[in-house]
Amino acid sequence: MRRLTRIAAFVAAGVIVVSASIPGGTIRAAGPPLRYLAGPPGTLDPAFIADAADVQLLLQLYAGLTRLDETGEPYPSLASGWEISPDGLTYEFDIRDDLEFSDGSPLVADDIRRSWLRLLDPATGATAPDVLSVVSGAAERLSGARDEDEVGIAAPNDTTLVVTLRHPASYFLDIVATPATFVVPERADATATWQTPDAFVGSGPYVLDGTDGMDLVLRANERYVAGPPPIDEIRWVGAVDSGSVQAFADDEVDLVQVAGFDATWIAYDPELGRRLNAAEPLTISYFGFDTTRPPFDDARVRLAFSLALDRERLVPLAEGAAAVAAASLVPPAIWPEGFAPELRADPDRARELLDEAGYENRDDLGTIVVNASGLFVDPAVAVWREELGVTIDVEAMDFGSFLDVLDTRPPQLFTINWIADYASPHALYGLLLEPGAASNYGGWRDDEFAALLDAAAAAPEGDVGPAYDAVEEYVAEQAPVIPWSYGDTWWLVADGLRGLGNLTIGLLDFGRVSWD
Repeated sequence: MRRLTRIAAFVAAGVIVVSASIPGGTIRAAGPPLRYLAGPPGTLDPAFIADAADVQLLLQLYAGLTRLDETGEPYPSLASGWEISPDGLTYEFDIRDDLEFSDGSPLVADDIRRSWLRLLDPATGATAPDVLSVVSGAAERLSGARDEDEVGIAAPNDTTLVVTLRHPASYFLDIVATPATFVVPERADATATWQTPDAFVGSGPYVLDGTDGMDLVLRANERYVAGPPPIDEIRWVGAVDSGSVQAFADDEVDLVQVAGFDATWIAYDPELGRRLNAAEPLTISYFGFDTTRPPFDDARVRLAFSLALDRERLVPLAEGAAAVAAASLVPPAIWPEGFAPELRADPDRARELLDEAGYENRDDLGTIVVNASGLFVDPAVAVWREELGVTIDVEAMDFGSFLDVLDTRPPQLFTINWIADYASPHALYGLLLEPGAASNYGGWRDDEFAALLDAAAAAPEGDVGPAYDAVEEYVAEQAPVIPWSYGDTWWLVADGLRGLGNLTIGLLDFGRVSWD
C-alpha cells in the first residue's frame, strides 16, 4: 500500500545513495503492548498478498531493499545504497554486511535474488508478481518462456545485487519498498503454507511469536537491520466482541481503522474526536469488464456503459456525502504535475455508441451480469437499466469465491477495490491493465496502451505528468474499466502513540512507532 504527494524524479546520471544508519533509528522504550485491531490474518507469505490487511501485516514481518518513511520517501533498508546507470536501466545495490534473519541465519544478496525469483516463478502462483514486471525478463519468466537465469537479477557476491530493467522506471526504489518484494528465508517453497506461527522466520522489525485465540503476538526482532523497535510486543487483534469503535472507546484496542460513516459522527464526539486521524484517499474502487467476451470485447459498448454514469451524482448516493467520484484509476494523492483526468458523462452519446456497435435492439445484448462483491452497485445498475435500456442481473458472493471467479472466468461486469503498491500511476495502470498482468482480471490486451505506458515510465521528470495524461486519455476512451470512487481512510489512535505520521500515507510501519 503506497502513496506519495509527489513522484520521484528519474535520475538520469549515475548516483550513489548511502546511509550510514536507518532514518528514525530506534530507541528501546518502556510501555505496554500495542493492540491493533487488524482482523484475521490472510497470509504469512509476501508472495500471496490478497488485500491491504496482508500488506500491513507483512510490512512488520519482512524487510526489503528500501522502506518508506512517514512522508512516503524511500530510504535504505537492507541496501545501504545504490548506483543507477546513466541510461536508467541498471541498479546496483550495496547490501549491508552482517545481516541476519530472525533465527540468526545470514541474509545476503542471493537471498534477495532468490526471493524475487520465487515471486516470478510460475510454479509459485504468486498473487502480485507483476510488481517486478519492469525487471528485464520478468514477464517472460512468469509466462514460463524463460529460465530464472535469464531474468535481470544477479547477485555476484554477498553484498551486491544488480538489477536490469526493461525500460527506465523512476519509481523502482518505491517498488522495492513493497512487501511483495521483501526477502524470505531459504526454506520458502512454492506453497502458501511453509511459514507457520510456531516456527516463524522473518526479516522485518517484528517476528511472529505465536497466537492467542484469534490474535497474533508479534515480538520485536532483535536482529532487525534497524535494531529492535521501541515497542516490544504488538497484539494483532483478530476480533472483538463489540464493534471496532466501541472496542476503542472501552480501551480494548489502541489503534483501529474506522469507516467513513463512523468518522462523520466521531469527529463531533468530545473524547473520540480528538483521537481521530485521517489519511488521504488512497483506494480506488472500480467496475471492470470481461473484455474477452461479447459484448464487452467491443470498446464502444464499454464506453457506453461508462458515459451513462454521472459519477459525481451517483457516487455520493452509493457511498455517502463524503465520497469522492473517481475520474481515473489513479488516486489524487499520487497524481504527478500535469496529470489532469476529467469526469465524463454523456448518456446520449452512450446510447449512440450501443447503436453503432450493433445493439439497436438492446435485447441482443442479453442479460448483463453485474457482480456486486466489491461495491454497492444499485445506483449504477438503475442508470444502465433506465438510460440504456439494458437488462441486468446483480449477483453477490463471499470474497474468497469472488477471487476464485476473477482468476478463472470473471463476471461480465465485476467490482473491486485496489490500493497502489507504490507511488506512481504505473502502480495502477501496470498492475491492473498491462497485457498479461495477474491482476488484469478483465483480460484487456492493447498494444497501443502498452506502448504509451512504457513511454510514460521512461519519461524525464518534467514530462511524467503529461505522459501519464496521454495514458489516461487512451484508457478513458477504450474504457477497460470504469473508475468509481476514491476511498478515505480514518483511524482512531490511543493517546501516547508516537511515530504514526505514516498513517497519512496509508502505511503502518510499527518498527517506527513508540509510546510516549
